[in-house]
Amino acid sequence: AEACLRIGAATNRVCEGELTQIHHRGNLDLTEAEYLDILDGKTAELTAISAELGGRYAGADDTVVAGLRDYGRCLGIAFQIADDLLDLLGDESETGKTLGTDLRGQKLTLPIIRLLSRTPEPDRSELRDRLTEVDDSTVSYLLPKLRESDALEYTHGRAMSYIAEAKAALSVLPESPARTLLETLAEFTIRRER
Repeated sequence: AEACLRIGAATNRVCEGELTQIHHRGNLDLTEAEYLDILDGKTAELTAISAELGGRYAGADDTVVAGLRDYGRCLGIAFQIADDLLDLLGDESETGKTLGTDLRGQKLTLPIIRLLSRTPEPDRSELRDRLTEVDDSTVSYLLPKLRESDALEYTHGRAMSYIAEAKAALSVLPESPARTLLETLAEFTIRRER
């Protein structure tokens, strides 16, 4: 019964996160904090509840369960940030997804948020215009700008910091093959972004 209540609460939070993301679709003024809050209510909530329930049903104490929940939350945020990079930089044949899907869906992601915040006028106005009317040329227009700025490195660094937080949260577990596996899973999240 407790698991159903926890999953139900997580599902509600995911729905709220999705609605928030829909509300911000096309919002070129979305801040990094707002973006991270959306991630926290979507992918991160799902991975957090999964890790939490895994610990709870393995008989772990509350401290371990909380640490696993923190691990799951940070892992989910890092996973989504890496996915946002893949949407711009990935190889379609390897990722199995069409590049620029987020842009076409008017979803601002961290690399674009960072690029917008670091681009001076009048280039920012041109950039905003291009993001307002996305077409097949938008990704090829953005890639050189992303590479010239610090947006890609910054985004990768933010993902890495969440992976470091996720791994630190595992300190509630003793050294074991299970802990090593969870650490490896976290590292894989970053490796998949390139």
